[in-house]
Amino acid sequence: MAEVRALTTDAVIEFNGEVLLLERAHPPFEGSWVLPGGLVERDETARGACVRETKEEVGLDVTIEEFVGLYDDPDRDERGNVSAAYRCTPLSDQTPIPREEAYQVETFDPRNLPELGFDHEQIVTDALCE
Repeated sequence: MAEVRALTTDAVIEFNGEVLLLERAHPPFEGSWVLPGGLVERDETARGACVRETKEEVGLDVTIEEFVGLYDDPDRDERGNVSAAYRCTPLSDQTPIPREEAYQVETFDPRNLPELGFDHEQIVTDALCE
């Protein structure tokens, strides 16, 4: 029987022309910079999971502006996950804070990013640089 791939979601959040990234505190890619995101639970939509995961990982309430794309390269995640990525905007004047899954949270110029985990550089490029 074929292995089932899980659906995840990633949030591209822009702050004053920069993109919000977190430094992962867990494998895979522990210590790498990534977009906020995570698994879509059985009882929610990908959009709902994106909003929830952003709140859980960086403490921000966001609204989804647009669908960026579906990222399904089998090598993007060692667990085989497929991601639905969305461009999001914070709902109010909030300060992102690292939660349990993040060592730290920072913003970066989307054209001068640190090395990112997963395929998040491609997602940022698709969302903000084209």
